Amino acid sequence: MYKVVWVARFKQGMDRDAARRHWSDTHGPLGRKVPGIERYVQNHVTSALGFVGLSDERTSFDGYSTCWYAHRAAFRESLTTPAWGAIGADSPNLFDDSCWAGWSASLDPRTIIDGPEGPFKTVWFVRFKPEVRADPQRRRDAHDRWITSHGGQFGVQVPGISRYVQNHVVTAIDNVGENDEIPMEYDGYSECWFEDRAAFDLAMASEQWRRMNEDAVELFDIEYTVPLMSAVLAERVIVEGTRVG
Repeated sequence: MYKVVWVARFKQGMDRDAARRHWSDTHGPLGRKVPGIERYVQNHVTSALGFVGLSDERTSFDGYSTCWYAHRAAFRESLTTPAWGAIGADSPNLFDDSCWAGWSASLDPRTIIDGPEGPFKTVWFVRFKPEVRADPQRRRDAHDRWITSHGGQFGVQVPGISRYVQNHVVTAIDNVGENDEIPMEYDGYSECWFEDRAAFDLAMASEQWRRMNEDAVELFDIEYTVPLMSAVLAERVIVEGTRVG
């Protein structure tokens, strides 16, 4: 499967509840008509996250859409269809169209905890430290550490997480496909699902979460992530299909 993400911000001055309704009820159904999309999920931000729980801050984004395709060619072909053009035509009614560059990407998903998608979902968008991002080898090493150590050593020990998927940025995308000349704002994002709010609170209060946070401070540009790019989500499945990561 080929997985892509578009991180979105609503246009300035738009009521957030009205924007979410438009996204779900008008924009989403347009996506059902696009040939090639195997699965399409919207993720609506409902609250920012701090280090150990919810935050009263407002995030820098309002949500993100994720789509799965059979392969890269199917993705590129879908962008040439009239149905995709209809989505583009509706986009200015809802989104700040200046946000797409550097926030849209193809992904390498890595499942760290392979369990059920509980109804309480969270996300953390992460960026490596500037000196790491400037060095291709150090950046590759950081991706490996994120998988094997941060996730595979610390993340799997946190109680309460039912499912945990890391999404590593491969390259930026634009309206015609992959474009590695666009600098990405982030290096990937982690999604975690919980059975309920109580399971989330259990995770946040655990010693294992504290140790994972300590590792995150060493690995990531944490001021980028918390709280501006961390959130509780309301998930809307628009096209139900095969999920890989």
